[in-house]
Amino acid sequence: MSVAFNAATAANVAMLQQTNALFQVSQKRVSTGKAIFGAADDATRYRMSDTMKNRAKSLDSVNNNISLALKTLATTDKTLSSMISIVNSAQELARKAQAEGAASTRSAQTTANILSTTNVAGTVANMQYNFSITSDSGQNFTYTWNSGATNQSVSWGTIADALNSANIGVQMTFEPSTTAGQTQIKFTSTNGKDFRFDGKSTETVMDDLLGLSTGTGATTTLTGANAAAYFANVAATAPTLAANETGFTVSYGGSVAGTVAVTGATAIATGSSLVFQDGNGQAQAYANTTNATNITAMITEFNNLFQTKGVVMELANTAGVAGATMLRIRNSNGGDMKLLAGVGAFTSTASGGTVGWANVPTTSYSAPLSTNNSLRLQYGAQFDALINNLNLLVVNNPVQNGRNLLAGQNLGVVMDEFAGNTVVVTGQNIQGLVSANTPLGLTSPGTAWTTDAAIQLSAASTNTALTIIRDLQAKLATFNSYMSDRFDINKSYGSDMQVLSDDLVAADVAEESAKLTALQTQQQFAVQAFSAGTQNAQGLLRLLG
Repeated sequence: MSVAFNAATAANVAMLQQTNALFQVSQKRVSTGKAIFGAADDATRYRMSDTMKNRAKSLDSVNNNISLALKTLATTDKTLSSMISIVNSAQELARKAQAEGAASTRSAQTTANILSTTNVAGTVANMQYNFSITSDSGQNFTYTWNSGATNQSVSWGTIADALNSANIGVQMTFEPSTTAGQTQIKFTSTNGKDFRFDGKSTETVMDDLLGLSTGTGATTTLTGANAAAYFANVAATAPTLAANETGFTVSYGGSVAGTVAVTGATAIATGSSLVFQDGNGQAQAYANTTNATNITAMITEFNNLFQTKGVVMELANTAGVAGATMLRIRNSNGGDMKLLAGVGAFTSTASGGTVGWANVPTTSYSAPLSTNNSLRLQYGAQFDALINNLNLLVVNNPVQNGRNLLAGQNLGVVMDEFAGNTVVVTGQNIQGLVSANTPLGLTSPGTAWTTDAAIQLSAASTNTALTIIRDLQAKLATFNSYMSDRFDINKSYGSDMQVLSDDLVAADVAEESAKLTALQTQQQFAVQAFSAGTQNAQGLLRLLG
């Protein structure tokens, strides 16, 4: 059924519809704060607003990348600061090593690489082995073991522990070698006395200790060949010691040895006498008694008188005559050995002396004490550990976007929303391993710290490394400053563009609120008019009804 309206009612309805539409528009503008919602509302202003908004989003994305780059630079700077601290510590070790100097000791060190866990080599089953040392103080240490059916050997560390516990005046240590990663055995006098590897030590034990030096003016080095001449052969019950196997003496005092072979049974003419200077620099005289008619008896008598005064007489295999022993007299206090005059057996060989001394009077000069670089090499080992740690810092440098500037990788950063301003941060490979081509120039390892020159090279290399690290740190700091400024500018630009975008489509809330009030009033009037018109129509219908 259709409803008929008169003209007035229809006008009131149209006015209500129009008012409601305007009311909804104003209400939407007030609630959103926007006057333009699409291109249909205002194509020009909407397009400009959308452009500004997109540029603001692009700048925000650019700033995200700049932020990652800044974090990479910040963490890299921290790593570089840690590297500087490590190199400074390495420099301090070099200064300590230089100030420490090389201590002078009575010592002998192997050239062979021997660890404390290294077993004595060359053993066979069911044999007895000896390792024996006697100090000039008279104290002896002997380590003996039987290999048994299973060919049981012992480690050099076990022997060292036993010797050091015996406290005979000789200490056995494992020192860093000048060859990286290797360790050598050092024997050092702790009581200021010479010491001897006794002849009863087994040849197959002693031939491990290659490179030991006698230290005397006529320096002899222990080799595999002469170990057989100095030390006893291995045997099932006890090492068999030949008369000429007299051991190996580490002595830094002067010594005079014969040039002809003699034995303990060699006769010495009664009344033979010798004037010499003892280990304290005092002139002494010795004349053999009627009981000291051979070399064995004479050595016993002489040492009873003068060993406490720093002079020792002994039979020794000096390798001067193959397979033979010679008479030797030495200054055990480390000074020169001076023979002032001789009679009988103690005259020079040319004058008929039977002990084989070429010249009397004569002087044999002392040798410089062994240079002990153990503390320097300990500092050097710490130096190498620190330098090698630099490489770990480089490899583990924490980076946010996978670009490690310290490993030579580069970092490209777009600085604006047009991608037309790309900054490339060039990395630098500064791995710090001690090697021939290390980028930091740290090519002088602490394992070479046996001379002042070697330590100075290491110290100079740390100066070079510090210069490289600090230069790189300064360069990255410049990039950091520039990127930080650009980040702030982009952030400001983005904020401004967002504001402009909002302003272009913004509604005047005050105006729209006033419109709402007016529309509400208009709406009320329209409703009243519509109601009045409806009532008139209803009254007319009742009259006609």
